[in-house]
Amino acid sequence: MVKKTKNRNGSFLYWSAETWAFLTLRLFLGLRFLTAGFGKFKGEDGSGFGNYYDGFVANQLQTFSNTVLPDFLAFLFIHSLGYLEIILGVLLLLGVKTKYVLALFGLTFVALAFGLMLLSNSDGVTNIGIHILITAAALYFVRHNKLELRR
Repeated sequence: MVKKTKNRNGSFLYWSAETWAFLTLRLFLGLRFLTAGFGKFKGEDGSGFGNYYDGFVANQLQTFSNTVLPDFLAFLFIHSLGYLEIILGVLLLLGVKTKYVLALFGLTFVALAFGLMLLSNSDGVTNIGIHILITAAALYFVRHNKLELRR
């Protein structure tokens, strides 16, 4: 007589520590980007596209006009940053192409760190460096991802 064992792999109660570590990193990074993206649209009079373009974008373009970064690169990156953060945050939270989204997170953080280096903002660079390490850890643990909409 063969004794059947219950398959416990599907239940979240039996996930490995690595799976829980990845889920924690994924939730943190997804929420971090989502709130950062939405925060760029918020102004004193509420949220909206006007606050994004007249507030955040205008301020950042002025700030980077005094650096060696070509204006057209600053223009493209700054105009797309809020949307990029929101889209990547949602994709990561939903679990769509998680490994590739995390790679884009890392590249975005590197670009943000470069901008802060140009502004000689060492505290900001350190903060972004920590986020890069968190993203690298998430990429390391991505093979333990149990909740994905699309692999």
